[in-house]
Amino acid sequence: MDYRVRISPRSRRVRLNLSARDGLTVVIPRGFDARRIPAIVEARKGWIEKHFRRFSAAARSVAEKPPDILPETIDLPALGEIWQVAYRSTGAQHAVEVETFGSGELVVSGAVHDAAACRSVLKRWLRRRAAEGLAPLLSRLAQEHGLRYDRVTIRSQKTRWGSCSTRKTISLNCHLLFLPPDVVRYVLLHELCHTVFMNHSDKFKLLLDGFEPDGKEMRRRMRGGWKDLPAWLS
Repeated sequence: MDYRVRISPRSRRVRLNLSARDGLTVVIPRGFDARRIPAIVEARKGWIEKHFRRFSAAARSVAEKPPDILPETIDLPALGEIWQVAYRSTGAQHAVEVETFGSGELVVSGAVHDAAACRSVLKRWLRRRAAEGLAPLLSRLAQEHGLRYDRVTIRSQKTRWGSCSTRKTISLNCHLLFLPPDVVRYVLLHELCHTVFMNHSDKFKLLLDGFEPDGKEMRRRMRGGWKDLPAWLS
């Protein structure tokens, strides 16, 4: 099995990172005996192959969608919002910007003939909207369940809905806005539970199941959410 090795001075343990783009990366602490890596990878072979299949399916789903489509509406189920998108050419050769009017209208103006530039500003707007909508929700859930995290960041990722670092920094994917509210809640609770257990041990599962008894169904819907992302995100 092919993999890359990355030494992380901040890491305290061996981590296996999977992505559709980079494949398997083994992250090791400084000073770790690299001769132990093959045995670790072999021991986790089943887990690696299972998640590779999921990542490959997600990547194919995105790749099959036409990339040049620009949205006329942006539906954000997580927030219960539907945004109408208008495009106005101003004669600009390269610059594109997006403005918000009221609570449901976006206007993209400038060089709107440049589909890539339009998608770029819409993606930046999406990250801002995710920060405005997801960060307060995470804070409320943490207070409600007595869990603590250090800070939250918003990212745009292809294969992960969220993550939690050993320093209790929670990273959330802005694409969560395209999922139903109950699934988003489950993802956020999942990451909050990692502030207590940085693994998927029985103790972690017991803690998470105490907050969301229907976890199996939530995980199924969460995994299926990738295929429902709009084409303009690709």
